[in-house]
Amino acid sequence: MPPESSAPASFSGISPESNRLSSGVAMCSCNGGQFLVAQLESIIAQTRKPDHIVVCDDLSTDDTWTKLQAWASAARTAHGIRVTLIQNAVRLGVTRNFEQAIRALDTDIVFLADQDDVWQPNKIEVLIARFADQSTMLAHSDATLIDEGGKDLGKSLFEALRLSDRETELVKSQHFFEIYCRRNLVTGTTAAFRRELLDIALPFPEDWIHDEWLAACAAAESKIAMLADKLTQYRQHGANVIGVPVSSMSRLTLYAMRVARTSRDEYLRYKLRRLNALRERLVYVNVIDHDKLALLDEARAHFERRIRFGRSPASRVISIFREYKACGYHRFADGFAGMVRDVIHL
Repeated sequence: MPPESSAPASFSGISPESNRLSSGVAMCSCNGGQFLVAQLESIIAQTRKPDHIVVCDDLSTDDTWTKLQAWASAARTAHGIRVTLIQNAVRLGVTRNFEQAIRALDTDIVFLADQDDVWQPNKIEVLIARFADQSTMLAHSDATLIDEGGKDLGKSLFEALRLSDRETELVKSQHFFEIYCRRNLVTGTTAAFRRELLDIALPFPEDWIHDEWLAACAAAESKIAMLADKLTQYRQHGANVIGVPVSSMSRLTLYAMRVARTSRDEYLRYKLRRLNALRERLVYVNVIDHDKLALLDEARAHFERRIRFGRSPASRVISIFREYKACGYHRFADGFAGMVRDVIHL
């Protein structure tokens, strides 16, 4: 479907260029009354206030909508901030709801916000400064992981993501697209992007979450700024739509659950559909260079080969070994875990 128009380093300070850019916050809510007010208050307490805030509520059944209305009235009166509230008549789900919130903004820079986190006071100021570099399309930062009660879990978001040595080198050399052909590093609540990115990214395709899709599109066209600053308190609790496994045990448990509930072939076809959607979009808008397109095709070929693996144990083992020797698992899948998935689904 054609789109519609519309090295980690600490950094602070505002440049004249970034000071002229308007900023908006796209936030989604759904039964988030427990943590909602703390997040909203942290957004309007910024050292650099946003120009526009859009909150789309996905048919909450708790007191979320009542709290949003009360807060919006106070924000408009006390801070002079434009606030738009949208209450969905039917539930859209996370990605479609974020797409709606993003479309409702008209600012130069778009910040993504979850309903249950807390922003550091200088988050907008620090992130928007990175867009003084005209080639930066998306910026994101590290975050402090906190529990339901706000207690520091002792690990940052980037630590929980556990970048490999190869991924760390790719980050330092600005080769983000190669990482994103394997997995996502951009957590939406830590990210901001230029409005121009929407010329590529909208509408969001099926099989992609909004933040990972925006990151992949941005990396294909331009630069990503990945900041070591911990600008968000990223809350982990039982109702997270998308969280991060903090411990090695929780990571293993999460992986085991995914393997158990999704057949190998279904998983591989899902990964291939995602890559095909990305290729189709980037070719259509003509923003991807030859080297990145070749890399994307290598990733697609990896999953196509795995789908064609033989069913007999001997044939499967030989194919797995060949793919391992070709470094396909480590470049485009989840390393040895991908090999395990191919073995246990014999």
